[in-house]
Amino acid sequence: MALFAKTSTKTVASAVKAIKRPTGVLLLPVMSEKAVRLQKLGQYLFAVRSKISKIEAKKAIESTYGVRVIGVNSAKLPRKTVRRGRVSGQTRQRRHIIIRLAPGSSIELGKTV
Repeated sequence: MALFAKTSTKTVASAVKAIKRPTGVLLLPVMSEKAVRLQKLGQYLFAVRSKISKIEAKKAIESTYGVRVIGVNSAKLPRKTVRRGRVSGQTRQRRHIIIRLAPGSSIELGKTV
């Protein structure tokens, strides 16, 4: 008699695919002082993968949240130098996308994230 039942990898893989965001573009919404200030103007700030285009980010936002996006601005953030003992290196390249929504549209970040 086995104490622990084996789980098939197919069920685990399908559960992981259901959790992922569309096309793996969006990482997470950014909640900072600037992001909260932009939300009052109908703009939202998201951290995305560094090689994603504005068009891909726009499609991902529209499909995930069901809103109409009017404009997209992007900014690559500078890498930071870090040290681990004698070894120095840099952090990963990061990118933020600012999404401007149509008038009257909004995203409930607390409920969808």
